Amino acid sequence: MAKYLKLFDTHAEYEAFIQTDFDKPNVSYCKDNNDVHYNPLPYQGFCKLTLNNGSTVELEGSGELVNTMVGSYKESLVSAEIGELCTSIGDGAFSGCSKLTSIDIPNSVTSIGGGAFSGCSDLTSVTIGNGVTSIGGIVFQSCSNLVEMYYNAKVELNTSFTDGLNNLEILVIGDSTPSIDYAAFNGFKNLTSVTIGSGVTSIDDYAFAHCSNLTSIRSLATTAPTIQYSTFQNVKENGTLTVPSGSTGYDTWMATGNYYLGKYTWTKVEQ
Repeated sequence: MAKYLKLFDTHAEYEAFIQTDFDKPNVSYCKDNNDVHYNPLPYQGFCKLTLNNGSTVELEGSGELVNTMVGSYKESLVSAEIGELCTSIGDGAFSGCSKLTSIDIPNSVTSIGGGAFSGCSDLTSVTIGNGVTSIGGIVFQSCSNLVEMYYNAKVELNTSFTDGLNNLEILVIGDSTPSIDYAAFNGFKNLTSVTIGSGVTSIDDYAFAHCSNLTSIRSLATTAPTIQYSTFQNVKENGTLTVPSGSTGYDTWMATGNYYLGKYTWTKVEQ
């Protein structure tokens, strides 16, 4: 039996389709081991909000998304799809949206204001795209359930940004981020896994110090970012550093003196 492909723009369209008669040409579907391919298009508007009763609200506009646009939906907002017409997220824009569970900030956004997601206590995962060149302070303050972050902003990671992220478990830093500042993740006891993008050239003192459960670091840079002698002070013992095959400069990371990874009997793996 020949298989065909149909792309659906929305999940609702897909659901409506599979309830109809399946004797149609030029499509495939989830029945009798045939495949339906659901491939939603990126949202093209300004911002679409999904509320806890299942309804959606599309905010109109372009440019900056501000607090007053979201304010009346804060108690019921569970997800927000930020479109390409949004170029900045204002101070406190989503502050207090306690039911918001995840946020994906697209590459169209160039700035994130201070406290933009403060008090989003149910927020568990965040993606920050590579268009961001300006970030305010305490963006995620009191986001106690935020455990996973993909950060690809063209902005140094520093304590002003990481304040309130202490419960992070998985951190992925993209290739657009240039550096990690002094004590950026110092004392993040829940952090277990860090991926460092190829664009990072320096990691300052105490950046990952006292991350007592950190056992996995993957660096994608072929030339090791510079580190300081206390960058990894008191990480968990017997961890694994994974680096690109043929990369250089990681011998410093693996030294046994001071507080380098070798002191904590880490293993380097090239892949």
